[in-house]
Amino acid sequence: MATMTDTERPVAAAVEAQPATERRRMPSQRTLTIAAGSIVVLALVVWMFVTSGRRKEDFANQALLQARLTAEQGNLPLAATELQRIIDSYRGTGAAQDAVIALNQVRLINGQSDLAAVSLREFLASNPDPKYAAPANGMLAAALENAGRPADAAAAYRRASEVATVEYLKAEYLVEAGRALKAAGDTAAAQAAYREVLTRFPNAAAVTEARVRLAELTDGKVQPL
Repeated sequence: MATMTDTERPVAAAVEAQPATERRRMPSQRTLTIAAGSIVVLALVVWMFVTSGRRKEDFANQALLQARLTAEQGNLPLAATELQRIIDSYRGTGAAQDAVIALNQVRLINGQSDLAAVSLREFLASNPDPKYAAPANGMLAAALENAGRPADAAAAYRRASEVATVEYLKAEYLVEAGRALKAAGDTAAAQAAYREVLTRFPNAAAVTEARVRLAELTDGKVQPL
């Protein structure tokens, strides 16, 4: 029988050792099973989270619809209670933000301008989506007007115009800002607001009112834009 030379022995030893080394590098079946199970659990948790969020939004929307029906039927105190319940129970949903807007509309109708102003400021401090921030600023402006603060109201109307996402609303809020500025005695700023409507939003419906208001402030002598 042939025997290995001194040169062949290290090579043979390396060949014998290689399979064992590779086996040590391979993950065990138990490790693979645990990893696969972890992925399944994670996927299940994500699915439950998404499903729960959708259900929460659905329930909130149903409650919001009921509260609006209550308000339309003239029962404003009950509507206010239902809206506050939505805000408290479904925080983080779009319906809860809608409820903030609706609740403060009810407060303005009921003459609770101070309460509405406090609530709207808190809501705006939470950095809501623009589609909620614009009407919230508009209602805050209305509350400030009711409190006899037209200059502050004008600033709120302008903020509403800045965050509004559609041009016709931007123009309407600017017209309201001009009106509030006129009430505050700042006719120059009022004219500037109306001119801004005419130049930036020439196709908006509010252009007609802006042109009329500007003519009133200039005795009909509207300067070329």
